[in-house]
Amino acid sequence: MSGGVLPMEGLRVLDHGHVWAGPLLAEMFADMGADVIRVQAPGRFSGISMAGRGSLAAGPAAPDDPRAYQGWDRGKRSVSLDLAHPDGKRLYLALVAKSDVIVENFAPRVLPGLGLGYEVLREANPRIVLASLSAAGATPGPWRELLTYGPSLAALYGVKSVQGYAGEAQPREDTADLDPTAAAHAFVAVCAVLEYRERTGRGQHIDIAQGEATIQRIAEPVMDYLLNGRVAGPQGNRYPGVAPHGVYPAVGEDRWIAIVARDEREWGALIEVAGEAGGRLREARFATLAGRLAAQDALDEAIGAWTERRDAGALTAALQAAGVPAYPVMDPPALLADPNYGVLRECHVRVETAHGIGRDQIYQGIPWKLTKTPGVIRLPVAATGEHNAEVYGELLGLDAAELERLRAAGVI
Repeated sequence: MSGGVLPMEGLRVLDHGHVWAGPLLAEMFADMGADVIRVQAPGRFSGISMAGRGSLAAGPAAPDDPRAYQGWDRGKRSVSLDLAHPDGKRLYLALVAKSDVIVENFAPRVLPGLGLGYEVLREANPRIVLASLSAAGATPGPWRELLTYGPSLAALYGVKSVQGYAGEAQPREDTADLDPTAAAHAFVAVCAVLEYRERTGRGQHIDIAQGEATIQRIAEPVMDYLLNGRVAGPQGNRYPGVAPHGVYPAVGEDRWIAIVARDEREWGALIEVAGEAGGRLREARFATLAGRLAAQDALDEAIGAWTERRDAGALTAALQAAGVPAYPVMDPPALLADPNYGVLRECHVRVETAHGIGRDQIYQGIPWKLTKTPGVIRLPVAATGEHNAEVYGELLGLDAAELERLRAAGVI
């Protein structure tokens, strides 16, 4: 729990996020104390489970079963609302009038198509901040209405062209890194606009192209092409100008260790740790960086012949003690137990949950490590519409009869 007032306390965020980028952005505000209200369609599943329904529920999940949602909805309240219904629009604009930020990652046509474009939202609340995270942005152009997931968008922006190993027939799949990268960019942008709003009293529409936000991850290949005309390709685990720089086999089934030697001191330390067991690592051609770069295939083979007889954890400890960057490649259970990643940085936390899912659910931890206000996960994942009475009744002042009428009409 936080010991003081959280940074975003007092802010209200309306969350229309789907899949990963939008929900993760809203989750960042929830972790920092904002009142995040997840706006979901009544009577049907809204969003996509990052883990898949079958991993947490036996068989298909009911539309209002929180096991159908991804973990990025923790810490949020949930209301159900039909935005296409006139009464739904009326309720929504009343919520907008009492909110600070709206998060959505629809295609650019969706909110305007519902009659809820930024101009309408601004009329309801001149201070509202709308953060839109579409694939290629809302600027007019041939890609404006593209619907993508992270992996397909990564291919569109060229990210996949540098993934995998040299000589492979096809690129490797990734983990849709565009989503969290775009969410983090958007979080900083919203914070900047909130500061602007404090000075001017006016909100803004932040239009983020997820692809453009992520292309900085391949900035070096892009600049190399623009300045030198060189087309980059996959380079596996290697890095220009550094050798060794790779992932090598260790004792056990599918066990690996990452090792890097960035300069001659680190290479010398690696040789000392290897000792006589290092065998070919003492060959003259590996004595200089230029030599190691010229013979990287042979170098990787020699290192692998040494590491494959070693325990990844023990070898990591020995190399780190000598000042050589190294770490085991870990599966999810190992990451949870890892002293640095899982324990010290609390990258995953256990939260008591409701709805019969289990009392000890594991969620991703809070990424922002603030000393005085470290953030807090206040709520488990909510069922669709779980907070209808609370939000519509207490916040908007609707009585029980009106709530029942709206429910019977399918508006909420």
